[in-house]
Amino acid sequence: MLTVKLSELIPSVPVSTGNPRGGIDLTFDLDSSADVCASDCWHVAGRNLQFIRLGPAQRLELDDDIHYIKVILGFLENTGHGCFAAPFSVRSTRFTDSGVIAGETGALFAILTETNRTPASLSDMTQVQFSGPSADALKWRSFEEKFGAFVDTFNGLDCHMVDGFHLLDQQGTEIVYLNLWTCGKDDDVSTHNHSGAPSDMAPAFAEVHWVIDNGTGAGGMYQTAEPGHPERERQVMVRGEEHGPYFEIDPATKRPALHDNGAVKYGWHGWQGGTDDRQGQAYDFIAAFEINPDYAVIPTDMI
Repeated sequence: MLTVKLSELIPSVPVSTGNPRGGIDLTFDLDSSADVCASDCWHVAGRNLQFIRLGPAQRLELDDDIHYIKVILGFLENTGHGCFAAPFSVRSTRFTDSGVIAGETGALFAILTETNRTPASLSDMTQVQFSGPSADALKWRSFEEKFGAFVDTFNGLDCHMVDGFHLLDQQGTEIVYLNLWTCGKDDDVSTHNHSGAPSDMAPAFAEVHWVIDNGTGAGGMYQTAEPGHPERERQVMVRGEEHGPYFEIDPATKRPALHDNGAVKYGWHGWQGGTDDRQGQAYDFIAAFEINPDYAVIPTDMI
C-alpha cells in the first residue's frame, strides 16, 4: 500500500475551460495505473477544495485540519462510504481518521478542508469568490440573472449560482458536474422534479447535495406532493452533511429510473433556506453533485 500525504500531492489532472456549459473541466483517467491522481486546489469561503482519485487499497495521509470527503466513485474502506447515502437519509462527511483508504476498486472523491480563515458563517457573496487555476471561469450569477429569461420564480431572491466543475473520464464523458450555489435566509429555491427532456446543455443527472455551510442552521431539503402544496417534509442539513437519493431507483439496472424522455425520475422537492433572529444575511452554501446516470450505480442493499 502506498501512503502519500495530502500536503505533498502534486497536481496531475488536466484543467481546461471552454465547456459550453461554463466552468472548469477536470479529466481523470479512470483506467490509469497511478496510485493517486490529484487536481489542483481551489480556495473558497475560507476552505480548500480538491478532487482526488486513489487506486485500489491506496492510502492518503491527512493532517490535523477539519476535512470533509464526498465520494463520487468507488468507496472508502475505513468509512464504508460510497457515493450514495441511503435514500432520503442524511449523513456526515466529516472525516476523522488520519488517512483515507480506498476500497478494492479505488475511489474518486472531493475533499473540502477548513482553514484558519474559515468563517463562522457566510454573510456576503464576496466570501465565496474562488481563487486558484482558471478561477475566472467560476463566475457567480444570481438565480434571477441566470434563469430570469425563462421563469420569474427566482425574481428578488438572494440566491446565486457559480459555473462549476465538470469531472470527465478519459473519453471526455462527464462523470459529474459539481454545481455550486448559495441560498439566502428563508428563500425557497423552487419546487421542481427535473422532468424536462435532457439536452446537451442540460443533461440528465442523478443529484445529491453536499452542504458546505448552513447559514442559519435551519435550511434543508424538502419533499412535497406538488408545487404550491401547503405541506412539506423538510430535512435540515448542516455543515458537512450529504443526503441520499431523492430520485427513483430501477431495481433491475441498479441505476436511476428514467422517464421515457431520458430524464431521471424524481418526486417534487426543493431547498428551503432557514431563518433566525440575527441581523443580516447568512447564506447556505451548497454543492450539488449532478451525476451522469451511467456512473450512478446504487448498492443492492439500498434498493
